Amino acid sequence: MSRLLQNIAKLQIMLADMEADVGIRDIGVIEKSVLSAIADLTEDTHLASTKEILAHPLNDVYSRPSLFRALKNLENLGRITKGGDKRGLYTLANEGV
Repeated sequence: MSRLLQNIAKLQIMLADMEADVGIRDIGVIEKSVLSAIADLTEDTHLASTKEILAHPLNDVYSRPSLFRALKNLENLGRITKGGDKRGLYTLANEGV
């Protein structure tokens, strides 16, 4: 068990370093989760729907209002933008992230 926890700690340190590299170390946990979900969902399609974001496995522990607040916060931070002609579609604002 302690070896497993040590491995988890190493992964968390590596993740924190990667988050710092892309400038998201200081945003909230839910925002990171939503941003990661959008990055995952837009890998092939470039746009992620609100429905897909809410249903993503990274976000299933958060309430709908919390997820919608996180989407708005990420928009205000310039991390995501609304995409397409239809409502409820999002994409990463900076492809370098």
